[in-house]
Amino acid sequence: MTLTDDLGRRLTLPRPARRIVSLSPVTTENLFAIGAEKLIVGVTSACDFPEEAKKLPRIGDFTRPSYERLLALKPDLIVFDSTTVKLADVESFAARVKIPIFVQCSRNVQDVPRHLEALGQLAGKPATALAAQVRRALRLPLRSNLIPVFVQISASPLYAVGPGSFVDELISLAGGQNVVREGGEFPQLTKEKLLTLRPQVYVIATNPGQPETPPALSNVRVVRIPADLLFRATPRLATGLRMLMTAFRMGDSPTGPFMRPSVNRPEPVVFRR
Repeated sequence: MTLTDDLGRRLTLPRPARRIVSLSPVTTENLFAIGAEKLIVGVTSACDFPEEAKKLPRIGDFTRPSYERLLALKPDLIVFDSTTVKLADVESFAARVKIPIFVQCSRNVQDVPRHLEALGQLAGKPATALAAQVRRALRLPLRSNLIPVFVQISASPLYAVGPGSFVDELISLAGGQNVVREGGEFPQLTKEKLLTLRPQVYVIATNPGQPETPPALSNVRVVRIPADLLFRATPRLATGLRMLMTAFRMGDSPTGPFMRPSVNRPEPVVFRR
């Protein structure tokens, strides 16, 4: 089989992979989603979902993998998802390990089903039905009465979701309008700048152990959503989308609660393979 990855590299395999090393949490989670978990022989220290992924052999961090551990696992395929990796670095890595590498770059929400299908082909696992379900779940008609939204990535320093990322697209699909319109995909802002943006809903992307306190704002509904449901390009984005939609509907109510931090715990969107 021959496939072209998101860097334009053509990859030919004589048969579906049987020993896969995943170098990113996104590809690890997506391999589990398509039923290829038994083919994964190694992951990075950041691969923490699903719970079973934590039990797999670790080869270090994405930026500093242990070549010795990697080669000892004898993989016949390496996969990962990154929007920042350079083609030259991948070619150098491939030349060093002499193992086929397939790179995925999640830039919009519809990359999720496309990537599931590609991993399914590489692993010899049918993923078309799952991809179709995810594609439908992440395709919604845009609303006209958009809610002004701010999504906080970190509190100190203050980083936010800006234009151009698939998270920005997710906000639009849910019926929101990102109030951050400049500075790149994930800009740093001052608190003074935030006050001028006037969001109606303030979303905190939560991570364990990370400070979550937002700046003091008036007439703003604060909602906490686990960061993985917004920033990992996996089927769980559908759950994040549902949480955003719920938050925006509540924020649209003139009698809704404001500045009362809440933790949404929705039922996860379940897909069948």
